[in-house]
Amino acid sequence: MRNAGFQETQVVSDALGRVAALLPTSWRLHQGPGRQADRLRTGAKVKLIGPNKATIPFIVEFRRSGATPTPLLLAALRETQRTTGMQVLYVSDYIGPTTRDALTSQGLSFADATGWVRVISDDPLVLLTGQGAARTPRAPRTTAVTRLNGLASSRIVRALATAHLPVGVRALAGLADVSAGSVSKLLATLTSEGIVDRQDGGKVVAVRRRALLRRWVADYSFTRANPSVGHFIAPRGLERTLARLDGKTGVALTGSAAARRLLPESSTSVVPLRLLALYATRPRELAGELQLIQAEPSIANVHIAQPLDPEILRPSDDGGPSNAPLPLVVADLLTLPGRSDAEAEQLMDALAITDDAWKT
Repeated sequence: MRNAGFQETQVVSDALGRVAALLPTSWRLHQGPGRQADRLRTGAKVKLIGPNKATIPFIVEFRRSGATPTPLLLAALRETQRTTGMQVLYVSDYIGPTTRDALTSQGLSFADATGWVRVISDDPLVLLTGQGAARTPRAPRTTAVTRLNGLASSRIVRALATAHLPVGVRALAGLADVSAGSVSKLLATLTSEGIVDRQDGGKVVAVRRRALLRRWVADYSFTRANPSVGHFIAPRGLERTLARLDGKTGVALTGSAAARRLLPESSTSVVPLRLLALYATRPRELAGELQLIQAEPSIANVHIAQPLDPEILRPSDDGGPSNAPLPLVVADLLTLPGRSDAEAEQLMDALAITDDAWKT
């Protein structure tokens, strides 16, 4: 307990230091009287003091990253504001983008030990912002995964994006065909960044699927993650190339062509088909069969990758090329060139109509 109290004090001290460093020279951060350990704990009161003795009081609320599901965290912070009549300054060791967006939408101030700061006040009018770490820092002696760029991470992310909730660690490991240890390590990171919520027993009870895939593509991309990628030009056009794929095995569509299959029948893609992205067991052999011409990546309109995970190359029911798994299609759209990211947003918007998990 003593060590936990020390860690809380240190984190709060670091976060408040980040706030103080952003203040104009005419402002200062004032902490209440008493011992350092007493001043820098949950429930402590701090003040921003500006020119002409303008004062903005806050009550500090500390939570470890991922310790509280985001909806419960927001409710607790709002309740603290209601009962104390003071603005809350939420402090944590790390506040991920999903949690930052949620706090911002609720008009709540926050600061973390890595430098993410957003302190707001209406009277006097103040907006103080700072930028921190892109990912949750790896704490000493932890085995949490901080980079989502391997085979196990890919399978776990894809499983999380489609699993029925709640789901436990072992069940998720079975869905992803990876070890339970790999799942635990990755969930530690995703929980700390506010992307998933877990019960006390460890089961995943909520997944913010847009945030999950955006976190994935911070480390993953179609061209970097797969073992080899060939770049080609289709001299007779993409539609004819697609037609030639009929009957081909060991091939999966991703990107724009796959997204068109996944959109509702009443929807039209926001952009014309100008880039064809494929997975294939033997990319160069397939390129030869399709009579493609090798090209530089910047001018190519066909990209064929040997997949990081061969399991995605499953036969389709109609004998033609299959679709890559839906989460992988979205991730590829977010990382392919051109306006593929707009197609990713359109597809996620369509998914959100019937599944609230795709709204955030």
